[in-house]
Amino acid sequence: MRCLVTGAYGFIGSAVVAALRREGLTVIGAGRDLELGRRLVPDIEWIACNFNKDIEVAHWMPRLKDIDAVVNCVGILQGSLRDDASRIHGEATIALFAACAAASIKRLVHVSAVSAEADVASSYASSKAKADAALKTLDVNWLIVKPSLVIGRGSYGGTSLMRGLAGLPCVLPLPGAGKERFQPIALEDLASGLAALAAKDAPARTTLYAAGPETLSIRDILVAYRAWLGFGEARELAVPLPLLRFLLGLGDVAGWLGHASPARTTSLTQMRYDTLVDGASFARACSGGVKGFRETLQLSPATLQDRLHARSVFAVPLLQITLAAFWILTGVLTLMPESFAGAVALVANAGLDAGFAKALVAIASIADIMAGAAFLLPGWVRRAGLAQLVLSAIYLVGLSLLSPALWIEHFGPLLKVVPMMAATAVVMAFQEKR
Repeated sequence: MRCLVTGAYGFIGSAVVAALRREGLTVIGAGRDLELGRRLVPDIEWIACNFNKDIEVAHWMPRLKDIDAVVNCVGILQGSLRDDASRIHGEATIALFAACAAASIKRLVHVSAVSAEADVASSYASSKAKADAALKTLDVNWLIVKPSLVIGRGSYGGTSLMRGLAGLPCVLPLPGAGKERFQPIALEDLASGLAALAAKDAPARTTLYAAGPETLSIRDILVAYRAWLGFGEARELAVPLPLLRFLLGLGDVAGWLGHASPARTTSLTQMRYDTLVDGASFARACSGGVKGFRETLQLSPATLQDRLHARSVFAVPLLQITLAAFWILTGVLTLMPESFAGAVALVANAGLDAGFAKALVAIASIADIMAGAAFLLPGWVRRAGLAQLVLSAIYLVGLSLLSPALWIEHFGPLLKVVPMMAATAVVMAFQEKR
């Protein structure tokens, strides 16, 4: 049996691929970045697709040739300059569904979300609900699976935000009262159930809720996460929702630019969706049963990597913004008349032509501004960071040659450039190819 998995290198998709292969199915992965897919999941066949562009049935028909089953795992937390949530979850997904019906696909399993309801105030939920509604009208052996909060070794969206909150030093921020309830399900249980359901014909033309056996509040989950990470007790701090929305709105700006930030208003909307469901039907599809949240954590003790991830959720973006601001402000302030004159005099005193000195200082200032601005853009962080390291090295060496006395007069400030270079390298190391 040949099964096409869309979003096959994503958080849920990669786990589904592994589970399908355990079921003995031949898996074909579909994704936008084939290089990344082949690197992350190298042992399956890959075909290219782009849910931002593939909004016609004709785009999907060739990909469904010789395919028996399809599992759709595509999903993004929030739209950006690069991704259109309504198009990805709506138009392109609906086109895929229609193509499956036209190609007489034997089995179509669609991973939606427990919050995918038209009245939920997020484009993530409403666009997924639109696709769910469209699927229900088609003559195909479809099954919609709506997971609750998905817990795995990795994390995505709301779970990454929760890990970040649980990993903050000294305090444990709670969104409002932190009473909203969840029924977390282990990623491996969800993936096993999806694989089992994709390999058989029933149940069909219905919706199953994938939920764990425990009901926990946001507070319960954050406290359990913090204990699992080994960070010890912290002072609980209720964060007013308006303030939290404002702070996460800053994350929306970063996400709109293309950063994969979990600190988004959609994460808050998803976390505040308080509706309990019956996961018994889906649990029966999981041959090993469905584990509870605490059991899931106990069976997978936190490692150093988990602790580093939790600490870095907010720390690395803060470091990135701080470094970018430093470079931009340095360039801008150097271009101010008094600072510019002083810098030109320093260069000219080394015996260089005054006109050349002015041009050199201006170029260096503009380079600082550009290196700082590019450091905020996804896809440019590593290149901008490399530029910052090179510029820092040039400045240190250049100043040493132009005016060795500066090292005596300003040894401390000049030496501070070295740890800043190390901080830049840390931010670069945390950038992930997507």
